[in-house]
Amino acid sequence: MGFLDPRNLLWGLSLAVLVIIYLRSRARPLIEVSSLMLFDEQPAPAASVRRVHFDPLFWLEVAALAALTLAIAGFFVRIPETPAHGRSRALVFDVGAAMGATDRAVERLDRAKAAALEMISSAGPGDQFSIISYALEAELVQAPTSDQKELRAAIDRLRSFDVAARPVALRAALMRARGAADIDLFSDRPPPLAAISNVASAGHFEFHRAAGSDANLAIVSLEPGTPGASKGRLSVRSFSEHPAACDLAIDLAGTEVLRSTVVLAPREQAFVGFGPLDAGGLLRARILSADALAADNTRYALAPAADSFSAIVFSPDAAVRDDLARTLLAVNQNFRIETIDPAKYKADASRASNPYALAIFHDSFVPQVPARASLLIYPPPGTAASALAPGLQVEATAPAAELRDGSGSSAAGMPMGETRVLKLDEWMEPTASAILSGHGRAPAVAFGQAAHGAVGVVAFDIRDHALLDPDHLDALVATIDLVKRLIAPTGLQIVSTGSYVTIPAASPARVTAPDGVVRTVAPDKWGRITLRPLNAGRYTVEVAGTTTQVFANYYDATESDLAAADSAGTATSGGRIAEPSAAPRQNQLQPLVLMLAALALIALVTESVLLARHAARWGMRHV
Repeated sequence: MGFLDPRNLLWGLSLAVLVIIYLRSRARPLIEVSSLMLFDEQPAPAASVRRVHFDPLFWLEVAALAALTLAIAGFFVRIPETPAHGRSRALVFDVGAAMGATDRAVERLDRAKAAALEMISSAGPGDQFSIISYALEAELVQAPTSDQKELRAAIDRLRSFDVAARPVALRAALMRARGAADIDLFSDRPPPLAAISNVASAGHFEFHRAAGSDANLAIVSLEPGTPGASKGRLSVRSFSEHPAACDLAIDLAGTEVLRSTVVLAPREQAFVGFGPLDAGGLLRARILSADALAADNTRYALAPAADSFSAIVFSPDAAVRDDLARTLLAVNQNFRIETIDPAKYKADASRASNPYALAIFHDSFVPQVPARASLLIYPPPGTAASALAPGLQVEATAPAAELRDGSGSSAAGMPMGETRVLKLDEWMEPTASAILSGHGRAPAVAFGQAAHGAVGVVAFDIRDHALLDPDHLDALVATIDLVKRLIAPTGLQIVSTGSYVTIPAASPARVTAPDGVVRTVAPDKWGRITLRPLNAGRYTVEVAGTTTQVFANYYDATESDLAAADSAGTATSGGRIAEPSAAPRQNQLQPLVLMLAALALIALVTESVLLARHAARWGMRHV
């Protein structure tokens, strides 16, 4: 037993007030006198009272005040669970890519949904269920309800996505479910103990593992090489515990480039060379062999055009100009590159009809350089660069920074040198961030589509050969990815699932997903639409007669490894998987407010009846 708000027990002081009232009334006894002696003085009788006698009316009032005080304080008792009392239950579903793995044509998520439907069917009449899913974020699919029709429809709507389930999303889902008496988690692998430590102590927690086939093949990467110059390379990996034959096919714009079978040893990663390609275009690699997970069996890449690209590089540092030229040639050997000190640049009127494919400005800015795409690296202070990137502001310069990717991971980043503290407008999308000494977190790499073309920004300085330093490999990869994105055809984008894609749009766009579902997306105030592909495949975006193709790739080493059932913190020292233990069921809390209010009402009614009888007996009808 206990009280929901013990502070309300202060209302019990009303009992002391009641006692004081009764004692005061006993200290002033009434004297009956004749009506003919109304104004005659009469001494009060001397009475010696050794013991105070309280009448039944006093005890009835005490009972009423005590019951009301306990009711206001929220008096309750703990009782064992009974089927008659409805329970609140939360069903939490992992909808990451691994839950889409199949075994004999049945997905792991379908097995989890079948188990949840059995729970709902066998639930008591008063039981309420809420349904929560998580992958990149937690989502409340169904608010608490006891309507089985709604619950079955909500479970039927659950679909797996081609993204890795993030631990932070699991924690958010369990926090949403924390108010339920029972929490049931459906996933293909045990959760980290750190993620369930809080919810397991708050109520009954049970983990339901959705197992299936662990044999999976995956395409890790696809590099097209340079058409007519260098070979491409495909990387495939086996996550099976047995040797596996992997049938591969690669095509360029629908024309087959390679058809081969590779035998992979258990858990082996192999590299397959092809080409050089004859031309640029969309390159697609596929695994034709049947395996458990289809999401990582297809990968797209853009082979650069065989025609030469013209680029111009501005930097006051000759070493930086040389490093950037080498980086561009690593992206595409057909680049024709001009490097120049910005102070020596003279505008060429003939360039207006033949703009550069890419203009790069390092620690400088030259206005009115004709280019289809622009890249600002370590942009200078001031507002000059805002003509190229509206809303861009350089607020300060940090002496050091720590480069982080865009996943929001708390893992340590890569140390960098001087970095600009940038403020971006909404039309630019940060793809990497930096932890700046004395300035917190700020964008490190960003991309956006402006009215005059694509614009990229790199905040950190690349002097002292920072791009070519083996210890700064993440900086080089981020820069190369940004360059590839800047020179990509405007009607074609290749992204990773779960990332955001922005497309210029002056009117609502018609978006067709890989599964054929069509929806309409309205543009924002910047004249663009934003997509977040959650499934691998091709997305078609149609805006006012213009079509843009977005190809989403999926691969995650942890999620594609279907046999890796251990998450961090779930394995014991002996190497066994520690299944999350179920916390003991708590007794139910039964408030007694209604019962106490009823007792107070009975006491007051009884007191009223006694007063009425007393008045009727002595003729005091005014009482």
